Amino acid sequence: MEYYGIMPERKTWVKVAVIILGVYTFYNSVVNRNLLYLPFGIIMILATFSDRKHVISQEGVDILYTVCGTKFHNMWDWNAINTIHTDSIKSRPNVEMHIGKDVISRRFILSKDDAKKAVAIARKMNSKIYIAEMNKA
Repeated sequence: MEYYGIMPERKTWVKVAVIILGVYTFYNSVVNRNLLYLPFGIIMILATFSDRKHVISQEGVDILYTVCGTKFHNMWDWNAINTIHTDSIKSRPNVEMHIGKDVISRRFILSKDDAKKAVAIARKMNSKIYIAEMNKA
């Protein structure tokens, strides 16, 4: 079973502003023959057409990036994860999960039911994971 994190949607005016800034950066680097900024402008334009998903499944914790139809995975398997901290106050009515691997932490926002099921999967897949509630209401 896969559980998807709740992601904020980008506003249209931000996308338009980034595209305009990317085109300006691209144009300015070509006109002034400063090719160092050329890739930066291209990356800004491509970033507006990207999408990101947080996925928790039996395999592990994944951040799935989609850029112009090409998918990139950033997967952590359950054996590499050390800690899971939940915070049910900060992102009410949802639950914020901080999933830690060594000193790095990822923040996922899930519904209450999905968070309980994700914690159950984590306990099942790796019994050594330290699981705790950050703020008890």
